[in-house]
Amino acid sequence: MVTVIAIVLGVLALLLFYVSSMSKVRAARLKYALVLPAFVILFATTVIPIGYMLYASLFRLDPVSFNSHWPFLGLANYRKLLALDSRLWPSLLKTVEFLVGTIVPQVAVGMFLAVVLFRDFVGKRVVQTILLLPILSTPIIIAMIWKYFFNVDTGFINLFLESIGIPGQPWLSTRGLPWVQAIPFIGPWMVKNLSFTYAFQTIIFVNFWQWTPFCFLIFYSGMTALPAEIYDAAKVDGAGTWQEFIRITLPLLSRIIWVVVLLRMIDCLKVFAQIWVLFGNADSTAIINIELYTLGFITSNYGMASALGILVLLLITIVVFATTRLTYGERRE
Repeated sequence: MVTVIAIVLGVLALLLFYVSSMSKVRAARLKYALVLPAFVILFATTVIPIGYMLYASLFRLDPVSFNSHWPFLGLANYRKLLALDSRLWPSLLKTVEFLVGTIVPQVAVGMFLAVVLFRDFVGKRVVQTILLLPILSTPIIIAMIWKYFFNVDTGFINLFLESIGIPGQPWLSTRGLPWVQAIPFIGPWMVKNLSFTYAFQTIIFVNFWQWTPFCFLIFYSGMTALPAEIYDAAKVDGAGTWQEFIRITLPLLSRIIWVVVLLRMIDCLKVFAQIWVLFGNADSTAIINIELYTLGFITSNYGMASALGILVLLLITIVVFATTRLTYGERRE
């Protein structure tokens, strides 16, 4: 349906272009006419659904009242979500933990791989091709493969560990990590409140495995655009590899690093398929998107799910705005 609308609007734009050229309409009107198809499509697929979701969040909307009168609740759905005993806060905390646990190692390892593979060596193209394979697969397929690998009894990982004398681990369980539980005083608290469990670390690892090559690709592309003269001058001055990285590569790639962080934050705030395939709506891995799906499609509380969707949209907007300000603020400096 969207494709048909796009074609129709495209034809309309061409007709407007032809008419404007025949009647010598000002160039400003022509620009607006050419932008009109894209604006209409974006308005129909984003603004209207968001407006409808905002409207639905003000009502009690469930399967009983869906085809009848919707009782008006005002901001009651939002107050219930923001209450201290709401499930929103644990899921929001898990979302923040997921963001930090995935983005920080992805950026660090991606940068490391870009620096290492930027040098010439035999088989470089083969290594780069293999490294980029994970981002070519769909998240659901990746999650299904790793769910099989992490199986306690028949999974490849446990079979390999047992073959070298190491006992298998319950990768898909909600048990706490033993080395965290062994920390005096705060270990059990960290497992209970900060999601240091096998299950949560598993979803972090799967996301890390698939999307670290994306960070590597962006950083590698950025390094190819850096002027070689700066590095030649640094070598003449006696700078070592570490000094070149700290004083030249990192400062020159600072804007690209912020862009990668922004893109990964937006993507991690939308993660759903991997977690759902691995654990469903289990409480231990229920980040905010899982909670949103649970409210809307399992408990069928459409009104509250709409309110949570608005809150998620606000969260993403704040994250994007803050990261953008940091990026362009640094550029102005």
